[in-house]
Amino acid sequence: IMKFKFNAIIILVTLLLCTADAQDKETVEITAQSILARVDRIMQYPQGEMQGRMKHIFPDGNSFTVDFKGMITRNDFLFHFSSLTRGESLKVLYNMAGEDIWVYNIHALKLFHKMGVDKFDLLAATNFSFIDLSNSDYQSNYNARITGRTVIKGVDCYRLYLEPLYPESLYGALTMYVSVEKYHPLRIDFHDRDKVIFKFMTLAKFMENGDKTVPLRYDMLNIKDGTVTILSFLKFEENVKYQSEIFRPEKLGE
Repeated sequence: IMKFKFNAIIILVTLLLCTADAQDKETVEITAQSILARVDRIMQYPQGEMQGRMKHIFPDGNSFTVDFKGMITRNDFLFHFSSLTRGESLKVLYNMAGEDIWVYNIHALKLFHKMGVDKFDLLAATNFSFIDLSNSDYQSNYNARITGRTVIKGVDCYRLYLEPLYPESLYGALTMYVSVEKYHPLRIDFHDRDKVIFKFMTLAKFMENGDKTVPLRYDMLNIKDGTVTILSFLKFEENVKYQSEIFRPEKLGE
C-alpha cells in the first residue's frame, strides 16, 4: 500500500510539473502575440492625409529625395510618390489593410499587381520594399516567440523572433525589439531566407496623439551596400475624407 501511495504521489507531481510547463509555454506564446497586437496598433497609419519624405543616402554622401502623399482610410491607403527630377512617378495602392498591393507607373502608363515575391521589390530605388510600407498585420503574417530581453539605446526591450507563415516571403525571419514600458517597436532586423540579417530598421521618433502613438521616422539601413533610407512623416491632416472609388486599382491611371 505504501509503495502504491508513493508511486501515486510521483505520478501526481510529474503531471503537475508537466501541466505547469505547458502553461508556461502557452503563456509565453500568448504574450508574444499580445505584444505583436500592440505593435500592429502603433504601426497603423492615422486616417486622413499625410505627407512625408524619403531620403536615400549612399556611403559616399550622395543622396536623392522622394516625396510622398498618403490618403489613408481604415483599410485602404493610396500613396503618390514624386521627386524634383522625375515629377510624380508612382502611385501605390494598398487594399485590404495592406494585404493587396497595386502599383501604377505613371511614366510607363502601366499597372502592376504585386503578388508573392513581387511585394518585396524595392520602392523607388530605396531600402524600403513595397511590403514594408503596407502596414499589414504582423499577427496575420508571422508566428512570434519571445527570445529574451535586451537594452536598445538605454531602453529595456523584449526581443521577439518572428517566422513567416507563408512560404513566398523573402524575409526568412524578423527580429523585433519592443520597449517593455510602452510597447514601442524600436528596431526590426530583416533576415533573408538563409536567416542572415541583411537590413534593419530603427524607429527613431514617435508622437503621442491622444491615446495613440504615431511613428514619425523610420531609418532603414542596408548592411550589404551601406546605404540608408530615412523616411519621415512630416504632416498629418486627420479630418480629410475620401470617396471609396479612388481606392480601386482601375482608377489609378486616371
